[in-house]
Amino acid sequence: MKSSWTAGANPEEKKIIEGEFRGSAAFRKMLTERLDKDIQSRLRTGRSEELYDSPNWGLRQADVNGYLRALEHVISLIK
Repeated sequence: MKSSWTAGANPEEKKIIEGEFRGSAAFRKMLTERLDKDIQSRLRTGRSEELYDSPNWGLRQADVNGYLRALEHVISLIK
């Protein structure tokens, strides 16, 4: 669990947050698996040959990379 979850919390709140985090292990695992599938799907889409013909290819790649970075950040928070 990342310390950012309890940053600014008092000791009682920290204890509650840590308990809730531990208690949500099955949900977090399922969510991580779902987000991993989304990442794989977006990677396949981003490599599609049809996208190379787009005049906005660079913008699309930037969007894909930003989306992937955001999902990876979420996964790092819930692991």
